[in-house]
Amino acid sequence: MRFGLRELIFVLLLISTVIGAYFMLYAPRREQLSEAMAEVNEKLAKLDQLEEAARRISDLGDEIDRLTEAIAAFEEKLPAQREVEVILKQVWELAAKEGLTPKSVHADKKLDTAQYSELPLKMVFVENFDGFYSFLLELEKLPRITQLSKMKLKKLNDQEGQMQADIVLSIFFEGANKSSVDKRKGRA
Repeated sequence: MRFGLRELIFVLLLISTVIGAYFMLYAPRREQLSEAMAEVNEKLAKLDQLEEAARRISDLGDEIDRLTEAIAAFEEKLPAQREVEVILKQVWELAAKEGLTPKSVHADKKLDTAQYSELPLKMVFVENFDGFYSFLLELEKLPRITQLSKMKLKKLNDQEGQMQADIVLSIFFEGANKSSVDKRKGRA
């Protein structure tokens, strides 16, 4: 068999056809395939995110129920405005029980928010520290929400154990607007 120019051109044409097919067909297909795989992986990641969100949504309903119950329990500790006097009486009785007689008591301006109101009471005691401390411990046990927002203690030099306590006791109660929990439960 003779290998001449004609055969050489045929072999080169055959090789160029294979090379041309690689660059014109195989390489673009490979690029399209890698783009398609990237798109599939992206969609799978989004699907995983959706599944996780669906799991959280069911947990979210339980969490909303739990928080609604917590809010309701908190609001049970908020007396109605008409019950503030009952709490004041309880505080007064606690002070008397511990042998405290307030030197001065006066109410500050009532503070209103959307769901509750706050009535700060400024009280001054000149008594024995032990009785005042017992009063604070009993005050902490009250079933309603109260807050001792300010307290200034000053030791009196003339007698041992005597002190002056300036305190601001805040009593919280239901505000003018009912809470959103009551509205959701259908209470007015």
